[in-house]
Amino acid sequence: MNYIDSKASEVKKQIETDIATITPMDIDNFFTEALKDNRAMSFISYYNKTVLDKENINFGEFKQKWAIQGMKKHIYKDFDNNFEERKREIIREKDIISFYNKYCREERNEAAFCCKLFHTVLPNEFPPLDNPIKNHLNLQRLDFIESLLIVKKAYELFIRDNLDRIQVIRDILSQPKFKPIRINELSNLRLLDMYYWLKVSRKNNQV
Repeated sequence: MNYIDSKASEVKKQIETDIATITPMDIDNFFTEALKDNRAMSFISYYNKTVLDKENINFGEFKQKWAIQGMKKHIYKDFDNNFEERKREIIREKDIISFYNKYCREERNEAAFCCKLFHTVLPNEFPPLDNPIKNHLNLQRLDFIESLLIVKKAYELFIRDNLDRIQVIRDILSQPKFKPIRINELSNLRLLDMYYWLKVSRKNNQV
């Protein structure tokens, strides 16, 4: 077992601990309260347009909506000008380490941007990791891209072994009152990550 797999097994256990005692009523109440949050709903609307509907992305807005701090204008403008070519590269290669080294560390570490970009293009395969979730899963001392690969693997392991729990969440979110979430269009990976975003990141005032 390599390092990524070993750490992913540890993170999977943390996810199981987090979710083990959650009842269907807890899930219903949790997402009902989340949809009352104007900030959360604003982001979900943006997410649906750019990730699910694949509308054109303005990377200045992308940076703001995903709460990416400190990214210089000429860097995100470069992505405005070259996005179609880079999107094809992401889909073709699916290699976040190579892409990050080529395009996201010329002036400073843009690992968070890179993770969210990969999720936007490949939402069923890469979670949009952010620091509050990374810290919650006890990965705060690790490199951001390395942490993403660990969390990606941990999510996949958890989903593989807990399809019944995932289905319970899906059944609840299929109610008409949760229509804005568009559950039938979300992968299990995104569903799990959305739960953590609402539980951890939103409470830390981050997307």
